[in-house]
Amino acid sequence: MIIARDLYRIYTMGQVKVNALNGVSVEIKKGEFVGVTGPSGSGKSTLLHLLGLLDRPTSGDIQIDGIDTRTLSEDQRSDFRLTRLGYVFQEYALVPELTVFENVILPFMAREEPPDRSRDQVMETLEIIGLGKRVTHLQSELSGGEQQRVAIARAIAGRPSILFADEPCANLDTENSRVILDLLAEINKEMGQTIVMVSHEDWHREYFERIIQLRDGKRVNADRT
Repeated sequence: MIIARDLYRIYTMGQVKVNALNGVSVEIKKGEFVGVTGPSGSGKSTLLHLLGLLDRPTSGDIQIDGIDTRTLSEDQRSDFRLTRLGYVFQEYALVPELTVFENVILPFMAREEPPDRSRDQVMETLEIIGLGKRVTHLQSELSGGEQQRVAIARAIAGRPSILFADEPCANLDTENSRVILDLLAEINKEMGQTIVMVSHEDWHREYFERIIQLRDGKRVNADRT
């Protein structure tokens, strides 16, 4: 599913070089729910962005579904993200003027998929996440937890190979965080969805099948929960 070898990411800030990742290697298998943990500044989000093709490593290589991503042009990377990968972030990134249904169907429209099939998949996904009766509501009419569920629906409705979640509970209280994590665990189990999630909360560990722990841009564990 994902094989990443010897990843380095160096950012240049003026005359200062920041080593965000220092030779990190990971493998993620189909159907796993993997947590990426570590203190602030450890490189968690940087790793997620590299694996999700939202950024390029300074050096190292990443294979996804057997494809060497170094060979992809920018247009091909964009198409790969749109058709094979799903993303959920701290901010819900919903379009306020659109309804729940319209927000979730946006990626289908970008992929120019058949309207009838797209509508069916969107409605099926909204039922799965418990928002089947909220399809006509706007963002302003939803709680924070409901907004994040819409973001998850948008990410998984197209059945991506991998779902990347970057601290999806950061803006939620504990009760709503557990609702979101229960939902992700159910999606992982029932749909076989591969999930890679960044977290800074120790109690989230109970949801992960494996943990990739980082510190100072390096791995410090051997994939133990």
